Amino acid sequence: MPGFLFMQRPRFILWLYCLMLIFGFGRSVLADTPEPVTILAVNYPPFEMDEPVDGLHGFDHETVVEAFHRVGIEARIIYVPWTRAVSDTRNGLSPALLSCARNAERERDFLFSAPISQDTYGLYYRKDFKPPEIRKLEDVIGQSVASVSGYASLAKLIEIGANPVEVQSETMGFKMLALGRFDFLYSGKQSTDFQIMQLGMTDQFGFVVTENWDYHLCFSRRHPLSETLLPLFDKGLAELRADGTYKTIHDRYR
Repeated sequence: MPGFLFMQRPRFILWLYCLMLIFGFGRSVLADTPEPVTILAVNYPPFEMDEPVDGLHGFDHETVVEAFHRVGIEARIIYVPWTRAVSDTRNGLSPALLSCARNAERERDFLFSAPISQDTYGLYYRKDFKPPEIRKLEDVIGQSVASVSGYASLAKLIEIGANPVEVQSETMGFKMLALGRFDFLYSGKQSTDFQIMQLGMTDQFGFVVTENWDYHLCFSRRHPLSETLLPLFDKGLAELRADGTYKTIHDRYR
């Protein structure tokens, strides 16, 4: 049955590939594999950028590529809208998602690498708006607050009992904030500050810190290579931290 065998061959090759990885040939096999590991990401400067700025792709982008390189794996990062990146990785169409914060909902679908970066989260507000006293995120309950659709920050607002407005991107969020569509935008400081600076809106907003988050490379529980790739990535990442390469990458963005 040539047709049947032809249809089954890709599946057979994939499972043979997985078995070889499992039995200790991960580094050599992956190094000789012509197809790189595909990782989905969204434009989220300065963590990852679909269009390089002065040759820089983003510190998480560079860290992930180099960590995989250390263990003989070529990583290719593809930029797509965030909702598609999450959906495709959740369904096993891609092995990994960058950059990804951890929460209870995602733990059902993803395995998490060691932290690859951190960000300060908090609430942006217009400087001509006098906010109530805010010491923790729960203090925004009952206020007009927004966050980006599909992000862990939006899920966090819903979890604490806020009634957030969903926006499609950070850029849209702070443009709407400037127009008074809502009073607070809950977002990560590094990425949002970068985008505010690019649009020349730095002086328009204040910021209240509420917490710090870790970002990870998130591996799909449904992808056959995830459980093999995760420890290999963590090994490469540990090497980068130990020999100073991780710091060198981040220093280029300061």
